[in-house]
Amino acid sequence: MEREDLFRDPVIHMKLKTQMTVNQLIQEFNKSGSFGAGRIATACNIYERMIRDEKCTIFLAIAGAVVPAGLRSIIVDLIRRRLVDAIVTTGANMIHDLLEAMGGHHYKGSHNADDSVLYKYHTYRIYDIFVPEEDFIKEDSKLAEMFDEIAEDNNGSALSSNELMEEIGKRINDPNSILKAAYESKVPVFVPAVRDSEFCYIHWLHASRNTSDKILKVDAFKEVSSIIDLASNSSRIGMIVLGGGVPRNTVQHTAAIARKGIEYAILITMDRPETGGLSGSTLREAMSWGKIKPSADKVTVVGDVLIVFPLIAASVLERLGSKYQRKREK
Repeated sequence: MEREDLFRDPVIHMKLKTQMTVNQLIQEFNKSGSFGAGRIATACNIYERMIRDEKCTIFLAIAGAVVPAGLRSIIVDLIRRRLVDAIVTTGANMIHDLLEAMGGHHYKGSHNADDSVLYKYHTYRIYDIFVPEEDFIKEDSKLAEMFDEIAEDNNGSALSSNELMEEIGKRINDPNSILKAAYESKVPVFVPAVRDSEFCYIHWLHASRNTSDKILKVDAFKEVSSIIDLASNSSRIGMIVLGGGVPRNTVQHTAAIARKGIEYAILITMDRPETGGLSGSTLREAMSWGKIKPSADKVTVVGDVLIVFPLIAASVLERLGSKYQRKREK
């Protein structure tokens, strides 16, 4: 490298105009190429390349309270347009998806609310989101009844988490549900930590009123072969991570076990790497495990998922156009 090589790409100052589209704004971010704006622009470019790569299987990893906070419909749209191929998520996000599918709602609240007052009024708080207790009670009751039906239909066979999500998606009517869209689009939804969510207490309710031969069986390890096969049979793997945690680890570990390595990676997080936790760990660190290829097209965007991901999705959808139909190697 010569000194002049360091000065080939000048910062071009961003310009705004009235009636700019989202993608036009992102292109201004790209001209600057600096700080968070540059990283968001890079993430848009990587996601577009993932989609246009017919040999790439795209995993969307979802952690944090993004569904109750408002990302539900965006995720549904990406599923229905075949712009993601598999979901790996926390159980909590699917619980909140189903809460709305069963008539419940999430409400704008305040992080400064008096939680003792909320407790008095049977109101749950997720930072600045309120959820009525009765919506959870109604959901728990309906899902417990659904578990009765699923157990009967499967004649004692154990289900993996993705099979359970498919069975639930099959039985709900809300077209705006993530699980319904995933079922209809044949996009698997893996919930590797399903035990760490309301699903396990719903299962307890279901089991408490049934004899042992009529209790729904869920096998925590059964899904492993399914997700590894999906990765193994893919020419290339792409990963978009909203948050981190178990969903991110599952996708990365799957790629390593399948001996593929991830070729495209977008991580959106506000966590730090210094604690050694996975959510804040760098994508570069994942190379040491064989989870991400050294040549991977990758970026980490440090920012609020509720701001960053809609910008990325809107920019890429605009680039693709309304008539775009994705073709992917089977």
